[in-house]
Amino acid sequence: MTDQPNQRRVLFVEDEPALRISYERFFRPRYAMAFASSGAEALARLAEESPDVVVLDMRLPDTDGVDLLRRIRETRPTVPVIITTAYVSVEPQLHVLDLAHSAYLIKPFDLDELGAAIDRAG
Repeated sequence: MTDQPNQRRVLFVEDEPALRISYERFFRPRYAMAFASSGAEALARLAEESPDVVVLDMRLPDTDGVDLLRRIRETRPTVPVIITTAYVSVEPQLHVLDLAHSAYLIKPFDLDELGAAIDRAG
């Protein structure tokens, strides 16, 4: 992450290259960003970067988001996590499993809406 004074450090966990590019272009002036395209990469980045907020896609090539969120909670129980997904049916599962998250956005969403969720988190 390239930090600027007072910028929030955000880890985006997203496997779609087009979305990663959109996030980087839109949020570059606003946040210090790191990116991961898989669950394994996300866990490594989480340990290396110590982000203030994680934006987590629920569909990843090597794991599902519920399992990854569970693993994030084991190591970083208080980091705010914003869930992004194309599937409405995941949110009830997160509540039943008592996996805390700060926001839940259904794709496609407006990047301003994601930015507002990041700003509110934590």
